[in-house]
Amino acid sequence: MIKKHGSSTLFISISLILLSICVFIGCLFLYFHSNDAAAKNATIIFSSSDDSSLLMMDSSMPVTDAIGKQLSFTPNQTKHGYSEFSISSNMEGMDEVRYEIYAKNIGVSTEIATNYVKLYLTNADTDQPVEGFDQVVPTYRDLKVAVSNPAGKKIYSGVLKKGEIQNFRLRMWLADTYPITEEVRSFGILLYVKVIN
Repeated sequence: MIKKHGSSTLFISISLILLSICVFIGCLFLYFHSNDAAAKNATIIFSSSDDSSLLMMDSSMPVTDAIGKQLSFTPNQTKHGYSEFSISSNMEGMDEVRYEIYAKNIGVSTEIATNYVKLYLTNADTDQPVEGFDQVVPTYRDLKVAVSNPAGKKIYSGVLKKGEIQNFRLRMWLADTYPITEEVRSFGILLYVKVIN
């Protein structure tokens, strides 16, 4: 009987020692992991001129994709949308960050159906289409839901390295398949950029 009591006491003692070691290691892991996460910080900076985060267009001029891809900035016009913008970041404790560019429809009273609104994103330095825009020009309806905001539509996601600046050009136009009517309709989006995991 004494031998059974002695072996169960030894088992409980060893179990308590192992449990204490595991708790200690877990506390150390949490301490160092939380301090590491606190040292990592990234803010995306969206830079544009003349409030070009807002793109507006009306139904007065449908164009082909070939023409739409060549559109340029024209002040005080509403036939198509055009924006040149750049993104950069402030990073602490990290070398790169993933980001997402997305758009939110601003909603107007007589809106163009989203299957007629074409979007084309290019690298502003080369004017070459970014990934996802190189094969087909999507409509606003075709875009996937944004990861960072379910009310938005994802235009592009990528990686930004520390100290890097990426320049973009976004064109928006009315598809040439749009049925022309006397009623003038419009469509507008606001651009956003957010850090994603």
